[in-house]
Amino acid sequence: MNIQQLEYIVALDEHRNHVKAAQQCHVTQPTLSMMVKKLEDELDVKIFDRSSLPLKPTPAGELILTKARAALKEIRGIKDAIKSEKDTIEGEFRLGVIPTLAPYLLPRFLHEFLQKHPGTSFTVTELQTQDIVAQLKSNKLDLGILVSPLEDKEIREIPIFYEPILLYTSEHMKYFKQDRISLKSLTYDNLLLLEEGHCFRGQVENLCSSMGKKSVHQLNYQSGSFETLKGMVDNNYGYTLIPELAVNVKSKHVKHFTSPEPVREVSLAVHNNFIKEKLLEKLREAILKSIPNHFKKNEKVVRIRWN
Repeated sequence: MNIQQLEYIVALDEHRNHVKAAQQCHVTQPTLSMMVKKLEDELDVKIFDRSSLPLKPTPAGELILTKARAALKEIRGIKDAIKSEKDTIEGEFRLGVIPTLAPYLLPRFLHEFLQKHPGTSFTVTELQTQDIVAQLKSNKLDLGILVSPLEDKEIREIPIFYEPILLYTSEHMKYFKQDRISLKSLTYDNLLLLEEGHCFRGQVENLCSSMGKKSVHQLNYQSGSFETLKGMVDNNYGYTLIPELAVNVKSKHVKHFTSPEPVREVSLAVHNNFIKEKLLEKLREAILKSIPNHFKKNEKVVRIRWN
């Protein structure tokens, strides 16, 4: 028994004519007749008395038709409820954002978004990528903003923008006097990194995979924030790589890479069973409105993997 069969017998009862019922259901008359016959065989009862003209339901058929109409009404109610859920953005949502994005991206759009949509509220938590993914799967989070691709079959990714990765150098490094930096010229000498666990560290290590072996230096510094790394560089130690939102691009310490420029892909992430499509659409629109236009292009760039 399936929904189509229920729709067929209800249409047949309304029209008492196979041809007209088939036209209403957008199928051929033989298909409708065959499916009604299969339902009768499955239930081991005749739904319609075909010996009368026009045909009419049997007593058992009357009972089945009553139940069929009630079932179809409930199914339409489910469809309407799902459509309503998809079309509304109101509700309380749990949002996870990676720490290398949260302080630089959220202030750009979140306050204005909440003012524009007073029926929507967020509980925001800064989490590492692997923790966001785990909590999306366990229903502890509704949405995530992170760096993709994840390549996880349970998680849906909605790409938003492509953020350039820049070089931030002290005046004592050779890169300071260069207009643009070649990725091939990078070395591990005096390179400052985020601590283990940050996806951006993984991106930097992927970028630097061709730099040879790491050598031992007087200072091997790893930090949990870009602000600390920038502070070290500002005070004339080493260099680091940093996403554009986290830095003042007019700073004398900032250098762009030669084309193709490395970028990180930033995406919304939800579990596959998340149905608030309108919320995803409006969030993506708000974020895109808040960022520089060149973040929206992914031409002549290299998307750097984080894992």
